[in-house]
Amino acid sequence: MNTSMNFALFEAAVVKGLQEKMGEDYRILPNQVKKNNGIVLTGIIVEEKNSNTSPTIYLDDFYENYQNGVGLDQIVESLYRIFHKTRIRESVDLSNFLEYEKAKRQIAFKIVNFDKNRELLKKIPYKMFCNLAIIFYYVVQEPPFYGKASILIHNEHLDHWGIGIEELYAQAKENTPRLFPAHIENIEELILGMLRSSMKGEKRKPEGEKEIKLEITGDEWFDHLLLKLKADMENDEDRIPMYVLSNRQKLQGAACMFYPDILKNFAEEKNSDLYILPSSIHEVILLPATEDMEKENLLEMVTEINKTQVQECDVLADSVYYYSRQSQQLMRIC
Repeated sequence: MNTSMNFALFEAAVVKGLQEKMGEDYRILPNQVKKNNGIVLTGIIVEEKNSNTSPTIYLDDFYENYQNGVGLDQIVESLYRIFHKTRIRESVDLSNFLEYEKAKRQIAFKIVNFDKNRELLKKIPYKMFCNLAIIFYYVVQEPPFYGKASILIHNEHLDHWGIGIEELYAQAKENTPRLFPAHIENIEELILGMLRSSMKGEKRKPEGEKEIKLEITGDEWFDHLLLKLKADMENDEDRIPMYVLSNRQKLQGAACMFYPDILKNFAEEKNSDLYILPSSIHEVILLPATEDMEKENLLEMVTEINKTQVQECDVLADSVYYYSRQSQQLMRIC
C-alpha cells in the first residue's frame, strides 16, 4: 500500500503534474466543493483560456487509488483523459439568467434536509416543510448543457431580480412538474427493470450444455426468468405493495411529492392514505396505509437504509411522512 503522501501533498502533486501536462493555455486550481448535507469534496478546477466554463474533477477516489498502489503519473494521465473527454469547447451564454423575465421559466425546486444544510440555508432562499427545506435552482437549458447543469439560486439573485420568495416559489411550482415530470413505478417492476438492464448483456450459455439441454433459447430464457420472479413476488402473501415516486430523470426526484395533486391522485387510485418514506433526495417510496403498519417499524427501515445503502450526500431524512386523503394534507409523523 502506498502511503508516502498525505492528501494535501497528493493534491499539490496532482495540480503540479496536471499543470505541466496541460500547458500554459490552462490553469489548474485546487477547489473545495460543498455538497448536499454539508459534505465537502476536494477537487481541481481546470480553467481554459477563452472559456467561461471550468469543470471540477474530484480527487477523493483518486487518492484512494493512490493509497492502493496506483502511481501518481497514472493518476495524472487519467485526469488528463477525463478532462478532454468532458471538455466543453464553447462558452455558455448565461445572459438569460441575469433577467428574471427570461430566467423564470427555467426555475425549479428540490428538497434537502434542513438541519444538515443550516449553513447553506443562510445564503439561499427556501421554504420550510417540517424538517425539510425546499430550495431553488436555475436549469441551464443553454447549449451545450440542455438541462444537464444548474445554478443554485442565492439571496443576492432575488435582490438582483427584485422579487420575493413567494413569487419564486410560485414560479418553481409551475415549472418543476413541466421540466421534470413525475413518474410512479411499482418497486417490483423497478427491480425487474434494473435486473433486465444489468443482466441482459451478460447472458451466456450455462456450463455443461451437453448434460443440460435448454428448450428456451436466445433472449427467451431471461424473459422467462423475469416472469417467474414477478409471479413469485405477486404470490407472496406477506409482501407490502411499494411504489417509487421520482421524476423521469431520477434526479432530485423526492421533490415530486410536492407536485400539485400527485399524492392526492395516487391516494385516490389506491383508495388509501399513504405513508411516504424518503429513500433519498432522488426518490421517495409510497406505501398504501394499512392498519397493521407501525410507524416505528417504518422509521427503523428508513434509518437503516440511510445508514447502509445511501451515500451521505444523498440522504434526505430519517423520517416518515403521511398523506391523509380526508384532509388532503402531507405531514410528518415521526
